[in-house]
Order: sequence, then structure tokens, then C-alpha cells
Amino acid sequence: DPVRISGLSGFTMQRAGTKTLAQRLREEGHLQLEFLQRFGRDLLQIVEYLENNGIYHRDIKPENIGIGAVEKGKRLRLSLFDFSLAETRLDNIHVGTLKYHDPFVRQRKPVQWDLHAERFTAAMTLYEMATGALPAWGDGQTDPEMLDCEASITSEMFDANIREGMTTFFTKAFRRDSTERFDNAEEMVNAWGAVFSTVDVSSHHDTAFDQEKAVMDAAPDTRLVSLGLSPQALSALENKNVLTVQNLLELPFNQLRV
Repeated sequence: DPVRISGLSGFTMQRAGTKTLAQRLREEGHLQLEFLQRFGRDLLQIVEYLENNGIYHRDIKPENIGIGAVEKGKRLRLSLFDFSLAETRLDNIHVGTLKYHDPFVRQRKPVQWDLHAERFTAAMTLYEMATGALPAWGDGQTDPEMLDCEASITSEMFDANIREGMTTFFTKAFRRDSTERFDNAEEMVNAWGAVFSTVDVSSHHDTAFDQEKAVMDAAPDTRLVSLGLSPQALSALENKNVLTVQNLLELPFNQLRV
């Protein structure tokens, strides 16, 4: 916000957060369900705002996304920063971070960065938020542009409650032919919301969390993600399709060692 103090002009800046999304992913591997839903929506709404205002970020990735509360005690939100490439000519397709780039830009006419490419980088970031990895094409080593296959979506890495919806979302987001992808960021926002529409993803961990009380209050249908378990434990249990307290109670004792 612009300010004027003692005749001097300046502006105030808000911190993007206390850590980056990349740091959080390194710590946790992938985001728990409630944060995946909310942070994914935050990112897509940012992309929608930029799209509606004709702004290309050119380098959307976890390292350029901060996590923090807008106000003290409020819920955590995502903030996109580092717009240093925003004024780069669109026909310069070599700036930014290659592994998040749309590899099929060179197949379009004219060859230049476009909104499809911008949304592609956002989808790559969303996929990493959900799985802790990036999608692959073919053997994962060959330039996707040189192949004739679509992206390999590793569906089993998604939470079982949203697996089908996430697979559909990313299959469309990563199509080689950009005309077969989402038409705009607003459509992506709505599709992302639809994935989570039948799942309870209410957050319990934004501020101080009383794990003992959460465990005491748990019911058979309580999701384990709400009980403050470590990311490693949640990941191991998810791999066994153990998502609720009831699932855990039904799991043979000798399978609890992970």
C-alpha cells in the first residue's frame, strides 16, 4: 500500500509467509487433505486473478509460494511472490523453471508463452502438492515433446476419497493438446472445488492443536488426518487405505509396524 511520511513517498509490503510451500513439501512429502483443498483453491484463485488482469507470472512453483496467515490468528493462506519475470517477452519461452514448464509450447503457433502454459505450471505445482512429486511422460527421461503419449497420472498416490476426481482433473490439465485442457482458470477453480465437494476437509491444525482432546473426542468415522499424526504415519496408513478410526481399529495388529 502506498504511504507518505514527512513528505517522502513509499509503500508497505506484507510478508508472503513464514515458510515457502517448497519447504513444507520437503518436510511433509505432500499436503494433508484439508490443506491440499484450501491451498490448491488459493493458488488457482491467484492464477484466475492474474489471468483476468493480463499478468503472466512465468515461474509458478512451490519455491515462489509463501504460506502464512494474513492476520494474526487467522487461517493459513498461500501467497505468490517473485514477479521478476512478469515483463519478459512472451516469445521468450526459456525463462523460469524448466521442470514446471509446459513442454508442448513449441508445438503451438505462434511459439510463445500463453495462458495455457501459465495454467500448466499451476497444475504441476498442484500435482506436487498432492503427491510430493511431478508427473512423468513415458520413461520420465525423454523430453515429453518428443513422445506421443499423455502424462502418467499416478492415481494411487492420491487420497482414496478424492482419487477419481484428482485423476480426472490432472488428466485434463496435462493434455498435450492445449485445446483439450481447461479453457480458463475459473474453470480450474470450479473443477478443483468439485473434487472435494463430497469430502469433509475441515481443518483442525491452523493454530494451537490439542491432540489429546482430539483423540478422546474421536469417533469411528473420524478421519485420522484430524488427529495430529505425523506425515510419515499418515502416509503409511493411507497406503493401506486406512483413513478413519474405524479403518485403524479393523487393521490387523501385525500390520501396524510401518
